[in-house]
Order: sequence, then C-alpha cells, then structure tokens
Amino acid sequence: MRLLILMLAGAFILAGCGDTDEVPIDEPESTETETEATKAVEEEESTESEEISNDDGGENRETESVEEPAEPVNVMDGIEVLAGYWINYRGEDDARGHMTRTNPIEYNSGQDYTVTTASYVSYFYGDEFIKTNNYGHDGPHIIESVPEADRLIVSFSEPEKDTVQLINEALEDASAGNEVNTTPDELIGRGQPVEEGMTGTIMFGQDFLTGDDVFTGERIDDEGHFVDDESYYVTGALAYTPSEDYIITAPAYISYYSGRRFIETVEITAVPAYLPEVKGANYINISFHEDHLLDLNIIELE
Repeated sequence: MRLLILMLAGAFILAGCGDTDEVPIDEPESTETETEATKAVEEEESTESEEISNDDGGENRETESVEEPAEPVNVMDGIEVLAGYWINYRGEDDARGHMTRTNPIEYNSGQDYTVTTASYVSYFYGDEFIKTNNYGHDGPHIIESVPEADRLIVSFSEPEKDTVQLINEALEDASAGNEVNTTPDELIGRGQPVEEGMTGTIMFGQDFLTGDDVFTGERIDDEGHFVDDESYYVTGALAYTPSEDYIITAPAYISYYSGRRFIETVEITAVPAYLPEVKGANYINISFHEDHLLDLNIIELE
C-alpha cells in the first residue's frame, strides 16, 4: 500500500514537471517570431531612410553641378596679324605703315562683343565684304551687331597694339552706338541673307523639281557643257533679271546665259545666299545634287 502511494505521488510529480517544461518551449518560438518581425520593420525603415537620403543627395549633386557662367574671352588671342595694313571702307587690304590688322575672326551676331580701344571693325560673310566701322576714340565700345556677317577683321594703329582686345561680351563700362564714319550706303555689301522678315516670290515649287522641266543624271560644267553625273539634276532655263535680288536655299551650280550664249557657271556652297549679279544674263540653269531635291528653291525678293 505504501508502495502504491509512493508510485502515485511520483507520477503526479513527473506530470507537474512535464507541464513546467512545455511552457518554455513555446515562448522562445514566439519571441523569435516577434524579433524577426521587428527586424523586418527596422530594415524597411532603414531602406526608406536611405532612399530619402539618396534623393536628397541627388538634389544636392544636381545643384552642385550647375555650370558657372563662362569667363569673357579675348577672341583676338591666337589670331595672326598683318602689320602695315588695314581694311578700308571698300573692304580692301590697304597699305598703311602705322596700321596692323588681324586675320579673320569668327563672329556670332547673336552675342555682344566689346572692342577695348580705338580701332576699325570690318564685317564679312565668308570672303564677301559688308562694311567697316570706325571706333575712333578711346574705348571700350560695344560693336554694332550685323546679322549678315560671320567674320570680323579688326584694324588698329601702332599705339594700340598692346591694349586692343575684342571681348566676346558687353563689358560693364562699355557703351554702344559709337561707330562713326561707317562705310557709305552705296558700298555696303549684302552678306548672308537674313530670313527674318524676308518677303518675295518663290520661282518654282516641288512640282517643278519633280516635273518634266528638270533633267536627271546630268549637270552643267564650268564650260557650259552638259555632262553626265548620275547624282545630279539640272533645271530647264529660268528667266533672270540682273537688277533683281534672288535668294537660293540649297547648294547648287548656277549657269548664266544671254539667250543661248553661255556666260559662266557659279558654285554656291554656303546658303541661304544671294545669287551673284551677272550683267547681260537673262536666263539661268540650276544644277543640284539629289540630296537637295526637297530643300532647293529660288526666291525673288520684293
């Protein structure tokens, strides 16, 4: 009996110990799950924080990468000069022992330029002279803007050789409108045509260029002969009046005739351009490359 009581008591004790051991088994699993969830939230918040930080950093980098305004440049630097000459009001290379002129300088009429001392500024379109302005007193002067020009030549006297500069902006202490003794109107060249405000009559349209009056596979050479050239077209005769102004819109060869008599063929490369005036001519033929079939035209200005 005593043995039975001891066995039952042992069984109750073992059962109590078993219950006690089961509780800690579930608790670590719950704790681990909560820890993993906490880590996931923390990692997500950390990722969002990094993205915000990167975005801010990108904005800062973008702000920091804003380019500073370019410093003004003396565009005469590195340009060769010719001593003993200047460009006169006719655009001629005129010998003067006390003068010096630069070689041509690239020019953009869309920006301001300042000449720092007394000088002469001559405007050109390619080799075609337009005008010479005289800035004859002290300086600095903001030079006149001439849209028809793409090159300049600056002429200056011996005393100015160490101080003359042509700066590619309007300096604060410079003033405009100081050009005097400019080239007379009858000597001013036309330069490059300015399309803004241009009015006139189109001499032919695309129907003409693709019609029977345009011949394929040939062009007119410098001697007035029709020669085979598979990549060229040539128009039939077009009426021409030397006293009128004509604009051509694409590179081409212009052949001038008086009736059936050939006069000359002129090549046009830089466009838009005025057709050269050829006195005595009353007809022209235009030879052009097939690449310009869609952009070629002649405009007779009003």
